[in-house]
Amino acid sequence: MDSSDDEDLLLNDEEEDVESQKDEVDSVVVEDVRRRLLDVFKMFDEDCDGLIEVWKILDSQRGYVQNDDVGHVLRSFGLNPSQSELQLVIEQTAKKTGRVSFDDLLPRVVSAIQNDEWKDETPKQIHAAFQVITSNNYVQKDTLLQLMTSIGEPLSAQEVKQFLNHVSVRANGDIDWVAYVKDTCEMIASRD
Repeated sequence: MDSSDDEDLLLNDEEEDVESQKDEVDSVVVEDVRRRLLDVFKMFDEDCDGLIEVWKILDSQRGYVQNDDVGHVLRSFGLNPSQSELQLVIEQTAKKTGRVSFDDLLPRVVSAIQNDEWKDETPKQIHAAFQVITSNNYVQKDTLLQLMTSIGEPLSAQEVKQFLNHVSVRANGDIDWVAYVKDTCEMIASRD
């Protein structure tokens, strides 16, 4: 055997070691996500009022959740898919009974985490969005509400009400969006 054959063997061994380590990391990630996702499922009840046991844990820790509850489960897991992404997940994983199984949802959640999908918007992205509609730190309440209920994924009346409960509106109708974004991001970060 010459030295180039030895080098080839070493390279092949190194590649196999790297691949083996990657497989080990992947299996650890999958197991961690499986455990955490199961914990999230257990936090909900069947009526989705956030109390106990939305998942009917079966003999092998498999369970099902109603299609309408998948978004709650994903968001409780720290994922934030859009409505269209959520609908696609449901279409891909739902059974004809109108339920999604733990086993069917787990690979999709693992994939979303590994590919950094469904992340919450960053303050920088939110600032960029506001700068499209105003050149200063203020936006008119009526203008903002019109945009929030008609563009992209429109907010519901309840979501608009919740927003208004957490924002300061000046007498002239201005909202200091910079302060609102800062306060909201700090509140979210303090929960983590």
